[in-house]
Amino acid sequence: MPNNSSRLALLTSQFSRFMESISGAIGGLIVFLIALNIAGQLLYLRLDLSEGKIYSPSKASKRILKSLEDPVIVKCYFSKELPQPYATYRDYLKDLLRSYKNYGGKNFEYRFISYPEDEKFKSEALTMGVAPVRLTFIAKDKYEIKDGFMGAVLLHADKKETIAVIRDIAGLEYDLTSRIKKLVQKEPRVAAILDGKGTAPLSSEIMDNVRENYEVRHFDVGRPLDLTGAPQSLLIIGPKENFTEGEMARLEQMILAGVPTAFFLDTKDVNMDSGAFFASNVATGLEKLLGHWGLGLKNGFALDIQNQNISIQQRAGPFIINNIVSYPLLPIITKLSRESPITKEMDQVMLPFVSPVSTDNVKNMNLEVLAETSRLSWIKTNLTSLSPLADFTPAPGDPRGPFAVAVTLEGKLSALFASPPADLEKSTPPASGAWLAQSKNRSRIILVGTSKIVDQSIPAGASNLVFFLNVVDWLSQDADLAAVRSKGMKIRPFTRTLSDYQRTLVKFASILLMPVCVAAAGFAGWRRRKRWKASVREQFTSSAA
Repeated sequence: MPNNSSRLALLTSQFSRFMESISGAIGGLIVFLIALNIAGQLLYLRLDLSEGKIYSPSKASKRILKSLEDPVIVKCYFSKELPQPYATYRDYLKDLLRSYKNYGGKNFEYRFISYPEDEKFKSEALTMGVAPVRLTFIAKDKYEIKDGFMGAVLLHADKKETIAVIRDIAGLEYDLTSRIKKLVQKEPRVAAILDGKGTAPLSSEIMDNVRENYEVRHFDVGRPLDLTGAPQSLLIIGPKENFTEGEMARLEQMILAGVPTAFFLDTKDVNMDSGAFFASNVATGLEKLLGHWGLGLKNGFALDIQNQNISIQQRAGPFIINNIVSYPLLPIITKLSRESPITKEMDQVMLPFVSPVSTDNVKNMNLEVLAETSRLSWIKTNLTSLSPLADFTPAPGDPRGPFAVAVTLEGKLSALFASPPADLEKSTPPASGAWLAQSKNRSRIILVGTSKIVDQSIPAGASNLVFFLNVVDWLSQDADLAAVRSKGMKIRPFTRTLSDYQRTLVKFASILLMPVCVAAAGFAGWRRRKRWKASVREQFTSSAA
């Protein structure tokens, strides 16, 4: 019996020492975390382990900040005692500006403006262009409404750029970097957009985004050509009318003179008015110009099993039922170029009613495929009714994918019209020199097989707008902005087509796998404790015997 008592005393002593060591370790960890938190408030240090470093300035932002020659000052106007999540915006902005200061050095400063008098703060914020915003939040178990300011003003020499309201932190780095770049550039960059020829005007949201970094001009291909002060980019978006030889020649001269150009073209005009989905053929004559350089659009649409679901309404007696259906004419493109700054940081783009791009005749040029459909895609050439309820199942003779749907072409271009066509007045050669038989320098062209990418009546998410704006930046040789804008656009879609059985399996695995793992870990821990207790009990039993 004394032997049992001594064994029990020994085990109790060991258990006490073990608990004391655990308590000491936990106490030491708590003290360390408190000290680390205090140090973090006094010193700035960021350890970003996220993929793509989405919480740290991108390489493009660092490069722009390091190149600053004169001071840029950021004044931040945030109301006191902002509720959550709005207070998080202020903290995130402060951390981001600290990072900017590390790279901008003496030529970058930031201040958070605060006055004891609320009226003085409000008056200055309004004068600087920061807009008041109504904030809704929950406090004391009820909704409350409060007016506040959450904005920033960037100053450089006698120029000013304003972020009137910071509504989200996702694109905040782009908002800051693009405005800094706009402030320090010596001359405004110009983006020209083709007017007329059946083109539809861009939405106000898209135009506002383009105008953030560019001066927008409208180009009329029917007027005499003058390349004095030529734009940095030209956008041709969805023309529906035929181009005369003279108009194509004017356009070609503009490209040969060194204006990078993007063609967003359709082989069929899609009418979606009043819920009707019909397609009619489009012929503009531009296929002749692009074909001279080896590019073209295949007749018909590229359909893909990997596509966007849409909601449609159906009447069943007195009831209207909303159905979610798969629509192969809205292919989701996940096979994107990892070399081009246009798509390098993107995971997907949705190209509605897109036609495949033909590149078989491209010679002696640098060709890059930006976007390609999946291997489970196919082409339909004779579609007129595009009803979401139609049967789009591929027929045995339908060409199968993958298909290129967006490409870039760079290099020296020869002229289709080596001399002015007969319908072109001789007074129209460019003022910068004689008629060009080939490009002066390296030309840059983008061809996308749809213009519907800018149609905001088609639900596509933010990726389509990002793709379009990245195209504008690439044309203007401004890859920095494209890289910053695309940051955080990771969507992680499934790149494999799953059967109904596989989809169900993945869904239930996502729901049940984590609880099962936790239960299994708890059961394993319970079994270990049970075995330990049994071994201790066995020791005492054997000692007593």
